[in-house]
Amino acid sequence: MIDPTQILLFLVVIVLTAIVVLIGWQIFSILSEIRKMLSKVNMMVDGAVSISGNIGKSFKDLSGFSEGVKTVLGFLKIFKRKGKKDE
Repeated sequence: MIDPTQILLFLVVIVLTAIVVLIGWQIFSILSEIRKMLSKVNMMVDGAVSISGNIGKSFKDLSGFSEGVKTVLGFLKIFKRKGKKDE
């Protein structure tokens, strides 16, 4: 026969199993949300790296342009000096 103690133990085991299953499901849901969040953060960081790379490239191109302008102005000064010497 089944004693009342065995019935109580059986019910406790069933309730604890159900609680552990629910907690496991919640942990699974939380971890999947964290994974989605991290993938979004990763995409944002990739975009920021791309933007900063483009800005750096733009500054490099601007620096090259300014060096070209300085060179042209240097040539103009040389020609100005030669024009004054000829007069």
